[in-house]
Amino acid sequence: MKRLMFCAMALMGAGALMAEDAYIESNGSQFINTGYYPSGKTKIEVDFQLTEAKTSYDCVFGNYGSTFSVLLYAKPGNTYFQCCGKDGNWSALSTDVSIDTARHTMVIDVPKKKGTMYAPDGTAQGQADFNSVWSYNNTANWPIALFASCNNASGTSARQGIVGRIYGAKIWESDDGGATYSLLHNYVPATKGGYVGFYDTETGDFLSNQPASSAAFTYGGEPLEVEDDPYIENDGSAYSAVDTRYFPNKRTKVEVDFREMTLAKNKDIPFGHYSSTDYSLLIYRPVSDSLVGTYKLVAKDGEYLGLELSPAVSVDTRRHTAIIDIPGRHVEMRTPDGLVQGSANLASKTAWSWNFNTVNCPLMIFGYSTDAYGNSDQRIPKGRIYGVRIYENANDDGTGEWTAVHNFGPCLKNGVPGFKDSVTGTFISGGNITASANVPEEDEEDAYIDTTTAGLSISFDTGYMVSSNTCIVCDFRPLKQKTDQSFVFEAGDGTSANDNGQMFMRMYANGQAGTGGISYACGCDQYHTVHLNGDTSQIWFAPNVRRTLTLDAYNSKVSVAMYGKTISEKNLSATARLPEKSPTTLKIFSNRTGAGNYCMARLYSFQIYESGSLVRDYRPYVKNGVVGLRDVEGDGGFITASNAANAPKLKCGGNIEGRRDAYIENNHKTVLDLGYKANMSSRIEFDYQWLDVSNSGGEVVCGAWNDGTLMYCVWYYPGVGVEFIFGGNSKSPQSVLGSAADTMRHTAIIDMYNRSLAYVTGGVTNNVTVNSSATFNASDASVSGMGVFAGMRTSGAGGMVSLARVYSVRIYETHDNVETMVHEFLPYKNGDIVSLRDTVTGHVATKATASEPWPTIGGKGVDGAERWLATPQNRVLRKGEAAVTLSANASGAIKYKWTRNDEDVDGGEDGNLEVRWTRGGATDEYKVTPVYNVYGVEIEGDPVVCNVLNQPPGMAILIR
Repeated sequence: MKRLMFCAMALMGAGALMAEDAYIESNGSQFINTGYYPSGKTKIEVDFQLTEAKTSYDCVFGNYGSTFSVLLYAKPGNTYFQCCGKDGNWSALSTDVSIDTARHTMVIDVPKKKGTMYAPDGTAQGQADFNSVWSYNNTANWPIALFASCNNASGTSARQGIVGRIYGAKIWESDDGGATYSLLHNYVPATKGGYVGFYDTETGDFLSNQPASSAAFTYGGEPLEVEDDPYIENDGSAYSAVDTRYFPNKRTKVEVDFREMTLAKNKDIPFGHYSSTDYSLLIYRPVSDSLVGTYKLVAKDGEYLGLELSPAVSVDTRRHTAIIDIPGRHVEMRTPDGLVQGSANLASKTAWSWNFNTVNCPLMIFGYSTDAYGNSDQRIPKGRIYGVRIYENANDDGTGEWTAVHNFGPCLKNGVPGFKDSVTGTFISGGNITASANVPEEDEEDAYIDTTTAGLSISFDTGYMVSSNTCIVCDFRPLKQKTDQSFVFEAGDGTSANDNGQMFMRMYANGQAGTGGISYACGCDQYHTVHLNGDTSQIWFAPNVRRTLTLDAYNSKVSVAMYGKTISEKNLSATARLPEKSPTTLKIFSNRTGAGNYCMARLYSFQIYESGSLVRDYRPYVKNGVVGLRDVEGDGGFITASNAANAPKLKCGGNIEGRRDAYIENNHKTVLDLGYKANMSSRIEFDYQWLDVSNSGGEVVCGAWNDGTLMYCVWYYPGVGVEFIFGGNSKSPQSVLGSAADTMRHTAIIDMYNRSLAYVTGGVTNNVTVNSSATFNASDASVSGMGVFAGMRTSGAGGMVSLARVYSVRIYETHDNVETMVHEFLPYKNGDIVSLRDTVTGHVATKATASEPWPTIGGKGVDGAERWLATPQNRVLRKGEAAVTLSANASGAIKYKWTRNDEDVDGGEDGNLEVRWTRGGATDEYKVTPVYNVYGVEIEGDPVVCNVLNQPPGMAILIR
């Protein structure tokens, strides 16, 4: 196969071939450890080219082990040699090919004891048979290297490196002495994470294992670009540092996997902590006008007393892993595959002078902290972080067991980029950062509401009058850093700083211009302000950092908590005079006088305490399509944006209450006929919810009212409760009392085959006792079809029509002891028709009375082509043929959106789209997206693809 490929490429001309093929090139000091240990079963092929023929032995590839070796080297005297050996008994044979700077391919076939040199066009240039004896099962103790000969068992040392190029390499193994081979490795030139190396198409591994002291590989052509590992990237600006909230100690070790993307003339800190009075722990790049400097891993008192790496590791835009081991008094830098580039040890393990009892600065990602609040001096590089791991040792000298205390990996949490700690589950984030496309995503578990539109005047009026006994706790995440004040909450008229002598309480965030941080104000005729972290330097108000902010007038304290820890707490001024009550109500995200004071934030909860007792606990909620907050502690009141016009612009997410499954809802008028006639093999599961149980005449939610044989229904009657009516033959039907009537969601199960009844509420099944005096005949069957919202009679719809919601009706039948679902009715809309559609047969339930209106539809139904795409996945259209209709029937959808090859298509809102043949013979990709109505808010479901092949004219298919 290889020879055929060479011959085919040769037709394009050798010059074009050489210009287009990708390669990586060594200067004689680099090599790559493949990690493969050869044996008597190995065949190796390497496509190479020397760019300089040295006078020493140049090894193109191989291992120089003591048990078994395979290698190719160029011997001084201008002849290539191929070598295989065992236990020091070498076979070194010449291929009689002159050493030159032309391109060659060398194949050493160990099972066949043969070596062959090929030209680029596949012509054999030289060949020799090995004459030494070795066992088919001999295995090497040193791995194969490329660009040199591996010289130790770990693959970290090599000798006799070439100055040249390698275009690719392959390794096979034979299981039968050379009759057949299996390809194990196929190395192609590639780049990844700033490194040049080989990508193994068979294993997915990327290899770039050059020595730290050498220059990087260079390359030519167009190497394969391998997708980088997941990372978080910042833009190098202020507020893009991420606070880990970890405070290091004398038993700490950190590993930071990072890559700088630009090399500005600055003391950039990819990761760290710094305090001139305490100690430093950081990755540090000193200033260099030429931008040619070396990394320093600081792990000692003072910024300039760090440990210098040996050999020095140059500052570049490649990926590195820095390790700072405090108890071990050791630092080092590694490549992504674990090769140590440089390291250093403190000479004396007793020389540390750190005072770990006064640690007050957390470690930061993208920068370093200078105080306990995660504030940075802005030495923030533009770069990528692939991961941060933090360990603690059981002993002060590092001789004990290591325990992982944090492992921060890139993560997208509900669209917010940041880092997920796999040890604690904590998510941390910062401003001005982005995530690579392959970063894993997670949904935000906590419910939230967003105010995201710039300039949007949104506030929530709690109606609560604050007092000197009030405490306010707000759990929120700012979504954007603003240059002016953003009010998180406020009570006061907002006309002036001291509110004209009226009592006020407020929390606000100054912009980033000099004093970007969080402040509290509380007072009456004076403006008593507390700036967290002192009066001039405040806590950062960085976007996407979730915080819990507390203003406690009752205890005269204010505080900020992050990731479950209080990071700052201050006392309110003792001179603040607070009256009993404020003259105005407390507002969340209050918009003070002035257009710029809006707050763009994500709110998780808002609590109000009075004299230490919780009186209001507002949580995100959706009510009748409106996003807002519901008080789960007090009176259950619901509030939304004070400006009604802006209320629809609020967004929500997470595990928010109020969403519903797809349903159809009746209006006390319409009855649907499913057309199904139950029999003694039937089991019916009816999922429903009464909306009103006050009708003095009672209401039936489903059933069949016969005039003699079988009848069944589920109904309620005031003073009695819910009843299952389930009888047989011509006698009076039996009534079995169920639970009391309510407006909760239930599933009624009428099992005629097993003569049993059940009631499911909240996932709990309650069996209902069947009257033992009832008689049933195997031949009993319903004459009437099954009614929904009322019972069907043989003469038409029955009375007692209910006001209810129906989510689904599932019907099973048992024959020969095998139960099968025969019908599954789910909510359905097609144009004006709103009904239940059978996913098994496609039947749509009809109205018992044609003049009555259709029910309404809402909620969000089942996504997925296997459940609702009625048309086949692939259609074929020929020129001149009539149009075909693509049909979608998503449960609960109120309308549909269609695209053709990712461009919007008009029509098809009812789920039926007419498509015609188009010229070109290509396949058109149609996507249909269902749109659901969830409490009045339109929510799109998952799109589904339907391909349409436009068969070109003149195509003929012959069957012989």
